[in-house]
Amino acid sequence: MKNKPLLSRVLRLFSGFLIVILILAIVGVTYQTISANSDEANFLPPGKLVDVGGYKLQIYCIGEGSPTVILDSAADMFSSDWAWIQPEIAKNTQVCSYDRAGMGWSDSSPKSRDAKQVVIELHSLLTNAGITGPYVLVGHSVAGLYVRLYASQYSDEVVGMVLIDPGHPDMDQKIPELQTQNANDANLVRTIQTLSYFGLPRLLAIGKNNAYGLPAQQAAEVNAFVSRPQHWATLSDLMKSTSATYDEVRATGTLGDMPLVVISANTAWFTKGAPTDNARTILNTLHDKIAQLSTNHLHVIVDGATHSSLVLNQNDAYQVVIAIEAVLTSIKTGQLLTK
Repeated sequence: MKNKPLLSRVLRLFSGFLIVILILAIVGVTYQTISANSDEANFLPPGKLVDVGGYKLQIYCIGEGSPTVILDSAADMFSSDWAWIQPEIAKNTQVCSYDRAGMGWSDSSPKSRDAKQVVIELHSLLTNAGITGPYVLVGHSVAGLYVRLYASQYSDEVVGMVLIDPGHPDMDQKIPELQTQNANDANLVRTIQTLSYFGLPRLLAIGKNNAYGLPAQQAAEVNAFVSRPQHWATLSDLMKSTSATYDEVRATGTLGDMPLVVISANTAWFTKGAPTDNARTILNTLHDKIAQLSTNHLHVIVDGATHSSLVLNQNDAYQVVIAIEAVLTSIKTGQLLTK
């Protein structure tokens, strides 16, 4: 009998705890919903939404001229992250940034996130938007894999390429620590996805590093969209498709004499368990091999740059602008790329 009051108190405490958790969850969901609705009203797409088969992707084009430069973002980035680069390229030719399915203003896709599907969607987007080639493809990080596959499948459309600190199909084999890091990152992304339904990533500004260095408008857009569950769900799906993407790109061939610039950072992007200096050395060696896919190539290492700063930092991003302009010049003059 003496234990009943104690048991009763424990049950009351536990019930109270559950009630508090429930209230916090309701508050979080409400906060996230209201904020997301506000974002949709305040941040309108800069470009147009184009149907690619039952869902729409956003593409934003400025400038005039040919070839058209297509900007393809890193895994967890989207069109706003090209704020320093796109206006500069638009001074000389047409340039388009776009949001892959599930990112930025684009709808989610019910299909896989491997390179083959991403390329299908990009080709449909360009076709349905009436944006004709020839194209210079610019890919950052994982998008370096995507644009290589695009150039392989639609070789008659692509006349030049710039790869910004690109992924390589063999990087996980050459840097074994990456396999552990990727598994940890995948778990973290799934956790953030769950928390995003309750507004915690928004409250804690988890995505602020993706906006660091951007102009105020684009930084606000990035902070808003990386707070959505859709963003993290898409990133999770992309990570699940990594092996398929590697296999698809590994099967592609060389690029002939296509003007190709590969840009590398010189600081490590791996921080969890990898020997960082050695990892960057290995990765830049892989980048050199990518550059040699074309007989007309440059491999540029940007001193002091990081994986993200090559697009987010104005000074580092200018090195990307120089590379794109060099490719455009090589295409128009027929001259080889030179440092």
